Amino acid sequence: MLAFLARNLPDNFNEAKLITFSMLIFCAVWAAFVPAYVNSPGKYADAVEIFAILASSFGLLVALFGPKCYIILLRPEKNTKKEIMGRGTMK
Repeated sequence: MLAFLARNLPDNFNEAKLITFSMLIFCAVWAAFVPAYVNSPGKYADAVEIFAILASSFGLLVALFGPKCYIILLRPEKNTKKEIMGRGTMK
């Protein structure tokens, strides 16, 4: 039902690219850390696992919320209803 209600939203509300990119980061981090985890001896395996969890979480947060924070903090002129709805002036 929510997808039906959101079908007429402007393209600025489409977050599929952000979600896809965050999942690519997540998979890349784990693809890199699984061999490191398997080859780590004893107590270092736990450190590798913790670092993989932290790295993938950080990657997800940056990929999902980075563009929003960029607009809010560094481009406040684009943080208006007019710009968000796509009726702003194109440069």
